[in-house]
Amino acid sequence: MIRQIEFWEDRDRQMGADLETSIILGDQAEEFAAMLSPHVHQPYFGSLKVRVAGREQTLYVGKHGFRDVKGPHTVVSWDSEVGSLFYSQALGWTPRRGSAGVIRRRRQLDVSQKTLLRVTDLYDDEQGGDTGGREEVLLRRLQEGSTAGMRDVVETLQPEQNDAMRHPAGVPVIIQGAAGSGKTTIGFHRLAWMTSPERGAHRARPEACMVLMPNRVLATYAARILPELGIERVVVTTPEAWATGLLGLEKLEVTDRTLSLLLTDRDNTRRALAWRKAKLLGDARMLDVVRTHLWNRFNAALAGQGLRESVALRGREDQVFTLDEAALADLLRDVFAADPLDGYRAGMRRAIEALALSTLNVPEDEEASVRRQLSSPLTNLLGRIFATTTPITEARRLLGSPAELAASGLLTEREIALLGTDPLSGIPTPRRAHADVTELPLMLAVQAFTGGIGRLDGRTLEPFDHVVLDEAQDYSPLLYALLGRATRPGHITALGDMNQGMHGYKGPSSWEAVQAQLPGAQVLTLGRTYRSTRQITELGARIAATYNRAAAVQGVDRDGAEVQRYTAPAGPDGELPLIARAVKDAQAAGHTNIAIVTRRGVDADRMAEALREFDTDAQPITTQEHRFRGGLVILPVNLAKGLEFSAAIVASANADTYDESTEYERRLLYVSASRALHWLALVSTGELHPLIA
Repeated sequence: MIRQIEFWEDRDRQMGADLETSIILGDQAEEFAAMLSPHVHQPYFGSLKVRVAGREQTLYVGKHGFRDVKGPHTVVSWDSEVGSLFYSQALGWTPRRGSAGVIRRRRQLDVSQKTLLRVTDLYDDEQGGDTGGREEVLLRRLQEGSTAGMRDVVETLQPEQNDAMRHPAGVPVIIQGAAGSGKTTIGFHRLAWMTSPERGAHRARPEACMVLMPNRVLATYAARILPELGIERVVVTTPEAWATGLLGLEKLEVTDRTLSLLLTDRDNTRRALAWRKAKLLGDARMLDVVRTHLWNRFNAALAGQGLRESVALRGREDQVFTLDEAALADLLRDVFAADPLDGYRAGMRRAIEALALSTLNVPEDEEASVRRQLSSPLTNLLGRIFATTTPITEARRLLGSPAELAASGLLTEREIALLGTDPLSGIPTPRRAHADVTELPLMLAVQAFTGGIGRLDGRTLEPFDHVVLDEAQDYSPLLYALLGRATRPGHITALGDMNQGMHGYKGPSSWEAVQAQLPGAQVLTLGRTYRSTRQITELGARIAATYNRAAAVQGVDRDGAEVQRYTAPAGPDGELPLIARAVKDAQAAGHTNIAIVTRRGVDADRMAEALREFDTDAQPITTQEHRFRGGLVILPVNLAKGLEFSAAIVASANADTYDESTEYERRLLYVSASRALHWLALVSTGELHPLIA
């Protein structure tokens, strides 16, 4: 590998027929050298002894494929079809071309800094088959502490994870898995797998892919692994940032007042009303409610409209192109039926231009000239029909009109009345321009129909090649329908856990509701959780069992410290001395990445300041602008979701903070208690929550 890099970096050897060709060849060679260089220190992590057509050979598996052009030293990439054999339980395979093969041995090779540190046989037919080495390697890796980035699992993909990652390209897939089952990393590895040339027509270009993460803290945290997987320029963002960018309203402040109400209000009637309204706003039926509303709006705007324009053509007298109101209505009907990706306005322009070219019998070489002549009058006409329709004003106009909500016939009178209520009136709103997160899908629907939805490449709107959705249980069915329009058919990977539906007010009630919006989508379930020790996993399962979804998740049999419980009678300092003691105990146990998880953001801010009096300096992460850089942090449960830490401390882990009678509160407690890899502490003044006492 070093010799190959030296060859590529030697400009004198990259010679072409002329200077320009030589420069291009030299630049390409330097790119190849730069791609290969990081892998010299760990060129492979596994080997396969295989028997094909009577011959035995050893294949090496690494993060980067490498072919030795002058010798036998070849490494196959982990994401290739051959590389898949390293993770699979299968003992034979039949290639597209050539003879069938049999695997004689699988072997894990720990290599670092060009040094072989350890050899572990995973399977050896001469030693009786399965050696138990795969579990041994996994446990060894899971014992490692957390870092400020996401784990790279290429070397230790388990068979069920590998199967999910390599689910057939071109088929939408929903990967359901408990906290710590590796959903997010599997989704990222699947995206890398999708960019391989082996995917053929389904191959995804990295720059045409998008990953949606639930918040900016997690987006920044997760994006660091993508370059390590060999894919650059993938857009990693949040649904809110993507939506406001598409709407051209990047400075719009996005609020989540429903979450604020759920986290602060003790009135269960008001909370239930806010939950139901948010659910209805994200209902997939709203797509057709919006479509019907726009149909009525645009048809009304056609009244009295028409077009009469003189067009100059070479060798002929000027021709007059005329459109009356009836002809415009017919074109609008055709455009609605075609439902173009770039929206009705662009579709209407194309339809009128096509009719003009056909009616006037315009030669091909004069089509551009005719389009230029019609450009200004067409823009004026379309402005009169469509210009008053902006996503924010139109979505709010629709919600404020019971008659328009009823026009589609899809909503009941009770649902229309619900949309007219305001259970969030007690939650403050920003002074500047804002939109609530529950309104955004409705605004995106208006944008999709009027201005289009997808990936902007210059001025061209095209579908994304592939989209990965993390925390997929928090995306509304309406948003799934819109993402389905914005992406190539079959190219959505959704990663979620119905157990962790903290934002269930804007998510689906079941995966079946998502499958209804993504035709052909299949649900795969990851049956094991790898994050935590047996003690922490059992505690989380006990909480999850109370709302009876996938509670029988199997953890890795990795023993660890008992869950630590810190309680004391209420005192002047509250639980601060207990938390400070828990931090010191976690540090004494050798942990450096430690999280103190609170119920609300305001609790984290207050506690971070107060803990300094107890010689404990925790970095507060209370908004999406904060970045997680490792060390001791304090953050609310809604921002902790998706992150993992060597040690976690759940503050105020009692029934006063997490209402035992409310399913939503038990979900929050489950998320809080499932952040730790190795060491978990539960802290409370007074009694701990009954589920964790």
